[in-house]
Amino acid sequence: MSKVGHFSHRFSTWCLIGLLSAAIPSVASAQTPAPASGELSTRIGDLEKRLSELTPNGAETAVAAVAQPAAQRNPQAPAANTQAMPNMPMPAGPTAGDPQNPLGAPPDSTDPAALLDRIKRLEDRTTNLESSAVLSEPETRVKKVEVYVDKNGVQHDQPVDGAKKEVTYQRERVYRRQTINEKIEEALSDAAEHNVQVGVNAGIVAQFAHRVKTVGSPVAMNNHAYELASADLFFTAGIAQNTMFFADVVGLSGPPPDLELGTITLVNGYSARLVNQNELNLREAWLRTELFSNRVAVTAGRLDLTNYFDHNMAANDETSQFLSDALVNNPALGLANNGAGLAVVYDPKNGINFKIGFQQSNTDAVSLSESIYSLAELGYLARLPGMGQGNYRFWYRTDNNNTAGYNIGFGTSVDQKVGPQVTLFARYGESQAMVKRDHFYSGGLELSQGLGFYPGDKWGMGYAQTDLQIGGKERMVEGYYNFSLAEKLNVSFHVQHFLELPDGATRLGYLVPGIRLQASF
Repeated sequence: MSKVGHFSHRFSTWCLIGLLSAAIPSVASAQTPAPASGELSTRIGDLEKRLSELTPNGAETAVAAVAQPAAQRNPQAPAANTQAMPNMPMPAGPTAGDPQNPLGAPPDSTDPAALLDRIKRLEDRTTNLESSAVLSEPETRVKKVEVYVDKNGVQHDQPVDGAKKEVTYQRERVYRRQTINEKIEEALSDAAEHNVQVGVNAGIVAQFAHRVKTVGSPVAMNNHAYELASADLFFTAGIAQNTMFFADVVGLSGPPPDLELGTITLVNGYSARLVNQNELNLREAWLRTELFSNRVAVTAGRLDLTNYFDHNMAANDETSQFLSDALVNNPALGLANNGAGLAVVYDPKNGINFKIGFQQSNTDAVSLSESIYSLAELGYLARLPGMGQGNYRFWYRTDNNNTAGYNIGFGTSVDQKVGPQVTLFARYGESQAMVKRDHFYSGGLELSQGLGFYPGDKWGMGYAQTDLQIGGKERMVEGYYNFSLAEKLNVSFHVQHFLELPDGATRLGYLVPGIRLQASF
């Protein structure tokens, strides 16, 4: 190669190197610069503001405070020297599991990588809420506000000279952010309140009566078996706010022991206050509404007043507790059947309640004036020292369903917890008779919540005594054990002993074992 050619080749190489050197800074300057931490913090603030709007009740706004850099939240703190120490982390902030950081936001940092990770978390959370949250219908909310009123009646938000502090209330129409699931549940609940609901309470009771004592005559029934099947079909419907309709249609089939044994009180409480066997009977049909902030409940229609009066926590339900009617209600009530009437319950929620009610007492009467049954009761909810909750009730009734004028009766019903597992109960009653008053006594206990074979089981023992001035006397003892097979299925075993002491007639004693299967749905 000649010198001229060699020089030309070297000159071309130098030119190429120069061009490449000039191009490299241009390419570097054309690249997008890394975003500054201030821009990332601004983006975090926007995302957390949106997240607060989407979150119901603002529950997740606690993390909004960490959207700003530490230097902005605390002006007195020295600014970080990001030029000298670009990757130096800030002191650790809230961590996952901290109640002030429910979303587990990463610690405060000026590191762009940490801030970008923070943005990614917030964007994911915002996208999730935007896809599952909706606005509710506008709601009216009442807010308590403190204002300062001067002598001219002008209201101020802050204290001023001569102004008096007052409390007022303001109403505001707001939209509340709800999730789709909350909206669906609210719609279903509203539909359930305004639609007719149907329920069934069915029971089968099999009993066997063995005569254990006969004095004066061997003709009493002995070793007979009985079975009674009962089904309650009830309907409920929400008519308006705090107003509902209820109807109960009952069907009974089969002979109960009461058709043969001739006891003073019913052996099987299922057949109480029902007119005919082997046919459908309308037990109840009434409309109920609550007034005055739910302190007064008014029920009108075809009623069974024993559903409102003479309650007892341990002895009041023949479908799950004692089977004999003497341990379900007080015989001194003298209520033979259901009828049209009215019941009013006043409960101020302070432990004392008052009830009044009346109903038709004779289905053959041509007017209520000829058959009016009236009842009033005063109740008190007590919490005695060292004991559990107790209920003390006192009632008084009148009944004009006889030619001699009004009959009267009065009584009490008490149930008292002596521990979380043991409840004592007692009843006493007197009713007017031809010469003197009839008397009734009962008492016993119920054991539950672990004092059985299984946690849901319960069992009880009770005694009832009826002393009539005309018609004789009765002594009755019953024990039962109720197995909770499932939430809505129970089977119980019962043993009853009746001792009948009629005036001048045969003394009879019966041992009545039985089994009850009860299902509700």
